[in-house]
Amino acid sequence: MARFITEPKKRLPVIGSYDVVVAGGGPAGVASAVTAARLGAQVLLVEAMGCLGGLTTSGLVPCFAPFSRTKTPLIKGFAWEVLQRLRRLDGVGYRRNTIHWVTINAEKLKFLYDRMAEEAGVRVLFFTLVADVIREKDRIRAIVIENKDGRRAVAGKVFIDATGDADLAARAGVPFEKGDEKGRMQGTTLCFTVAGIDTRKYFRFGRKHPGNQKFTDWLEENLRRGRLKRMRGCEYRMIAPLPLCPGVINYNFGHVFGIDGTKACDLSVGIAKGRELACNFLEFGRKNIPGMENAQLVATGAILGVRETRRIDGNCRLTADDYRSARHFPDDIALSDYPVDMHQSTASKRAFERMMKAYFDVLPRGKSYGIPYRSIVPKRVKNLLVPGRALSSDRTMQGTARIIPVCMATGQAAGTAAVLSIQRHVPVGKVNIRELRAALARQGVRLA
Repeated sequence: MARFITEPKKRLPVIGSYDVVVAGGGPAGVASAVTAARLGAQVLLVEAMGCLGGLTTSGLVPCFAPFSRTKTPLIKGFAWEVLQRLRRLDGVGYRRNTIHWVTINAEKLKFLYDRMAEEAGVRVLFFTLVADVIREKDRIRAIVIENKDGRRAVAGKVFIDATGDADLAARAGVPFEKGDEKGRMQGTTLCFTVAGIDTRKYFRFGRKHPGNQKFTDWLEENLRRGRLKRMRGCEYRMIAPLPLCPGVINYNFGHVFGIDGTKACDLSVGIAKGRELACNFLEFGRKNIPGMENAQLVATGAILGVRETRRIDGNCRLTADDYRSARHFPDDIALSDYPVDMHQSTASKRAFERMMKAYFDVLPRGKSYGIPYRSIVPKRVKNLLVPGRALSSDRTMQGTARIIPVCMATGQAAGTAAVLSIQRHVPVGKVNIRELRAALARQGVRLA
C-alpha cells in the first residue's frame, strides 16, 4: 500500500464569521466563550464531546481543586460564579460550605454550563473537531472543522485555543514543549462513579488505613498477594474518593502511564486500560472492602484524565522559581496558591517520592503567585490566545497552574482580552494591560 494518498482539493463552505472562535469547551473554554459573549462579542464555541465542561463533566473528575489554601478564595470571577450557581442547583454533593475540594455532580454541571452559554448568547457546536487552521502570515484567518455536516470552515477575528493540548496553536505553527526532557508525561487517570456503597462502613474501614497513601499501600500488599490483577503500565493508587450523595462515591483512582494525550492511539489504549482498572478495583472491593459488597460501577469517564501535553512558547514562560518566590507580575490576570501537583510519569517508587516532595513544597500561608497575561499569549500568531493548562510554563509550574479554577480564571482573561483586542483594533499581545485588569476587576476577579 502507498505511504501517502493525495486528497483532492476542494472548496470549503464557510459556515460563519465570528468575533471570537473558541476551540474546546472545558473550564477554560466555557469561561472564555461566556465572558466574551457577555462583553458583546459574537462567539462560536466548538466542542468535541456532547457537553461542556471537559474533565469536570465528560471526565467525571470528582471535585474542584481549592479556590485557595486559606478560607478566603483567591480565584473569583467566573469560577466563583460557577461554584455559587452549582450550589444553588444542589450540584455539589456533601461538600457544600467549603472552597476546598468541592464535589461535583457532573450532570448538574453540564446543565449549568449549557444555561450559562445560552444566557450569554454563545453559539455552541457539539461533536465537532478542529481539523486544521488557515493561517495568513502572522494571523489565523479561519479554522477547519469536521462534524456530521462534513468539512467546513469558520472565520474569526480572534481565536482562543482552550483544547488543553494546544491543538489549534500547534496547527497554527506556535512552538511548544511537551513532557520532560525525554518526552515523558504525567500519568493519566480515568475517573469513575460507583453506587450501592454503604459509605459509613466504607469510610470506617478507610480510617484503618488513613490517608490515600496508606490505602494505596494496602492495595499494593493485596496486589502482591494476588488478590488484585496486575496490569502492565498501570498503578492502583487511591487519589481521591469523594462521596457525592448517599451510596455514591466518585473516584479519582489509579494511573495509566506512557500515554501521550496528543496521540489517538495512546488515548485509545489509555481509556481502555482505565476502564479495566475501574472494573478490577470494583471486583476486588466487593470481596475485600466493607461497605462495597453491593457496589455497582455506574459510569466511567467518557474522556481520559490527561494532566499534561503541550505547553506553548509564550511571551512569558512561568517557572518553578516564580512559584517558590511567590512572584507577581504587572500583568497578572489570576492569583493562586495551589501546590505543585505533578503526578509521576512511571510507577517507580522513586518517581512517586519526587512527586510527593514537590507537592508538599507549598507556599507559606497567605502567600500566592500571579499568572501574567503574557503567559497565554503565544509567539508568532497575533490573534490567538491559549488559556488553560497549555499556557507558557515549565513542567513544575504547569503542575500548579493546570487546576480547574485556574483554568477558568485564565479563560475569563482570554475572553476579556479578545474583546478588547477587537474593540481597540490591536493584536492580542498589544492589549492595554491596565484596561484588561480593570475589566477583570469589574467582573469580580481578584488581582491583589
